[in-house]
Amino acid sequence: MSQHEPNEEILSQAALYALGALEGEELQLFEKRIAEKASVRQEVESFQNVAGQLGVGVNPVKARAELRAKLFERMKQESVSSSLRNETASAQTASVSAGFTFVHSGDEGWQEVAPGIKLKPLFFDQTQGRMTALARMDAGYNHPAHRHDKPEELYVLEGTCFVGDRLLRPGDYHRAEANTIHYETSTTDGCLMLVIFSPTNEMLDPVAT
Repeated sequence: MSQHEPNEEILSQAALYALGALEGEELQLFEKRIAEKASVRQEVESFQNVAGQLGVGVNPVKARAELRAKLFERMKQESVSSSLRNETASAQTASVSAGFTFVHSGDEGWQEVAPGIKLKPLFFDQTQGRMTALARMDAGYNHPAHRHDKPEELYVLEGTCFVGDRLLRPGDYHRAEANTIHYETSTTDGCLMLVIFSPTNEMLDPVAT
């Protein structure tokens, strides 16, 4: 890898930044890197493009642009005024450095990445390039078709979810290998899932599928 290319730490921060999961001093330092390095800006834009396409609607081209703008605006407005949130982030950072990560159910961190779906990032594996997160889908939500560049796993915790024509209930598990395609993932009554996925999955045009 060239010394001018972003390293794994930058790539993981870019993915978390696109999901609005960076905060405090870490957020400030990374935004400074974005302003100073064109290569970092390109990586962030790439991840934001993927995050923006999570909510493709009836008019996918227009929706992508609107969602990217909405996500970027939301990140700019993120506040770190909550002392509890800062203490939680500091504790998690210390835990990771000691070889442990803890994220409690009461911790903040939910991010609306698109209308109808929220993510709570739990961990980003720099080695595998995959993120572990909680995903909450609203009733009636349909996730756009996408191709997996790395294996994707999900475990249903609450509600029900359809992957294609397969109904998944609480306790059900699903894994999709690299290069496979999810043409449709939807929920009728809403669901909460634990997901392990790649932020760089290729979003597909519904017309093409």
